Amino acid sequence: MTDDELEAFLYGRGTGVLSLSQGGHSYGIPVSYGYDSDHGRFVLDLGFGPESKKRSFLETTERSCLTVYEWTAPTDWRSVVATGELDELSDGIDHDLEELYYEYAKDVEISVFDHPPEEVELQWYTLEIDELTGRSSR
Repeated sequence: MTDDELEAFLYGRGTGVLSLSQGGHSYGIPVSYGYDSDHGRFVLDLGFGPESKKRSFLETTERSCLTVYEWTAPTDWRSVVATGELDELSDGIDHDLEELYYEYAKDVEISVFDHPPEEVELQWYTLEIDELTGRSSR
């Protein structure tokens, strides 16, 4: 895929699978994202319940991988894999970056967790892209 095709695809999807690792084990989670091509990053709003497996894996993952894909038929598919470092935005998120997230992300209701909403902690992260590759059947 060309750079323009990669960019258009990533702006148009808004969801993917974030892969994390811990002690030789991997953990993939579905996520919503906003893509910021100007700064080479994704913005993620991750939710954590009590005793979160996701948080445990985030604490030990040095490099993460975000896979974004679309499959329509065996001869009609596209995928993009972004690798990089996840950074927690512990001081919060600036307004422009939050707007970008909500413009492109396919956000989900917090009720998807098996905990009452008040027990789910939300935290902003960025995935700073080190490597970006795309493949397409087209």
